[in-house]
Amino acid sequence: MRKAMVMALAALCCGASPAGAEQGWYTGDARCVPPKDDGHYSAPYDPLEHPGEFQAFPGADKPGWFCSYQREDGVIVQFGNSQTPQQQWLAVWSSGANDLD
Repeated sequence: MRKAMVMALAALCCGASPAGAEQGWYTGDARCVPPKDDGHYSAPYDPLEHPGEFQAFPGADKPGWFCSYQREDGVIVQFGNSQTPQQQWLAVWSSGANDLD
């Protein structure tokens, strides 16, 4: 059950890679156009790639870009995650339940 929850959180994080200088932005689609890299949002972030290291990089306290809508066939489409990288990291690693030891 715990692994399923972690995998669901990883899927919600859109499989994003860690923040970095060469980091690309979410691709989005015609209805969810991602923002320009204007400094208002954090770069895409995957907390599962950072066990044991709370994020303190510049912008780690900025919310992530998030957009969702329901298609005509009823499927909900979601891009991004509105949590900050720090909130995402705490959601996965703060309880110690996902420790790799």
